[in-house]
This record gives sequence, C-alpha cells and structure tokens, in this order.
Amino acid sequence: MKKYLEAIIHVLVWVIAYFLILNYINTISDFRKGDGPFWLAVLFGMLMSQVLFYSTALVIVPKYLRLKKIVTLIITLTCFFVFINLFESLIDYYWLVGFFSTEDESYLSYLNYNTISSFFILLLGLSYALIKYWIQNEKLKRLLYEEKLTTEMAFLKSQINPHFLFNVLNSFYAKALKNDVPDLADGISKLAELMRYMVYETNENTVALEKEIHHLKKFIQVYQLRIADEDDVFINFTIKGNVENVKISPMLLIPFVENAIKHGVDIKTKSIIDIFIEVTKNGLIYKVTNTLQKTAIGLKENSSGFGLDNLKKG
Repeated sequence: MKKYLEAIIHVLVWVIAYFLILNYINTISDFRKGDGPFWLAVLFGMLMSQVLFYSTALVIVPKYLRLKKIVTLIITLTCFFVFINLFESLIDYYWLVGFFSTEDESYLSYLNYNTISSFFILLLGLSYALIKYWIQNEKLKRLLYEEKLTTEMAFLKSQINPHFLFNVLNSFYAKALKNDVPDLADGISKLAELMRYMVYETNENTVALEKEIHHLKKFIQVYQLRIADEDDVFINFTIKGNVENVKISPMLLIPFVENAIKHGVDIKTKSIIDIFIEVTKNGLIYKVTNTLQKTAIGLKENSSGFGLDNLKKG
C-alpha cells in the first residue's frame, strides 16, 4: 500500500482541485461558465498544469540536480515553461475560445494569464522536487551513517585487542626458535606481518602499490606453508612496469587471489594460479587466472576476510 500511497494522494489532490474549480469558480480568463463547455476549459488547463508540474518535479529537476548542472537546469526549465505557455495559449486562442464567445480577445491576453497561473505551478513543481531531493539525500546520509557504524562495529569486534594477538604470536615465534623449528618460526613471522599490515597499514584511502604487492606475496607464502612439497600446486607471480609512486586502494589485490585459491586448488590434481600485474601509462592491469577444479579445497568458505562482494561495493 505504501508503494502506491504517493500516487493515490496526487490523484486525489488533482480530482479535488478540478471539482472545486468547476463548482466554485465562474470565470477563467475569457472562459465563462454557462457560455460554453466550462468543464473542458478547466480540464485542458489542468492537463497543462500537470504536464508542467510533473515534468519539472519528476524529470527535469531531479536529472540536472543529480548531475549538479544548475545552469542547464535553469535554461531547460525556462525553455520548457515558455513552450508550455505558448502551446496552451495557442490552443486557448484558436480552439477553446470558439466555444465560449465571439469576442476578439488578443493572443497576448491568454498568454499573460497562462504565464501567471503556470508560474505558480512551476514553483510548486520546483518546491516538490527540491523537498523530495532533500528527503532522499537525508535518507541516503542516514543509511550511509548506519552502514558506517555497522562496519566500524564489525571492525572493532574483529580486532580483539591486536596487541594481545601480536604478543601471543611473538611468544610462539620465540618458542619455535628455542625449539629449533625455523620453518614454524618463519611462518609465524610472516603471519604476524600480514596481520600487522591489515590492522595498521590499511586505514588510509590509498596505499603504495609496492606495499600491496609485498603484502600479497606474504599472503601467498603463508598459504604455501599449508602445501606439501609433493603437491602439484603452482602459483606464478609476474610484475611488469614501474610500481614505484603508484597508489591504489588498500586490500584490492588479495580477494582475487583468495578466490582463485578457493576455487582453483585441488591437491589431488595439478593446480596453477597465475598472477599478473602491469603498470602502464593509462593505469594498472591486474589479472588472476586459475585452473578450474571440480572439487577445490583451497580455502574454507568463511576464510576470506575481505571478499569479492565487499570489493564490488568499494
């Protein structure tokens, strides 16, 4: 019901306005009740008002206001306003007035009357459009604010005191070295570096491409610790161009590799993932391709911390 409520209200307003004018007003310009089909003159005038109102409120203003083209908006509104008045006055002068009188009223008299009445309709349509635009903006701001709060809460919940986690990892690292397990110590060190980057280096809007690539390599190295030497899993990394002084949004590269590992790795068969990064004059080319597997077991469903869905939103 709420979906059609606004339309129903509009219909009721126009219908009520039509019957009020028809029953309580006797003369409109040169059209007098009793001298001709007054209902037809009122109906035509109201139709022109509706065209002006809805074209202004639902088409012209929203379109150019959204694009921030204020000058184009003013010019378009002015031209449309003039066109509507010229058209309505022509119909009044050459057709409708013939039903009411034989007086030779000038075309300008109809144009002046229609211009004055249409100006109020234009103001109503403009006001309606601006109010609706403001309400929609406020709703959008509120939604963005709520989404920001939700994201921040999710981020805070995911932190669980990073300093504590880093201290635990440092303890594990020290124990691994003490017990002469260098491979385990190296893995813990790389995992800690991954976490440190995600917690402390991704708070800015952009990061250096070199850091993102370094982070991606560390992620791959950590994943490769899970792969036995005899498994046929190959991850190839190719970089072309100068990656220095290039900025990108943080955490853009990893989701593609996560997805490739998740769907493209099966330790029972040969699995190949190719990662290609090229910096050109026009931008950055990034490609990740993987072998299609019937039963991929690269990563668990809930293992992706960022994900392609969030990447699309960004």
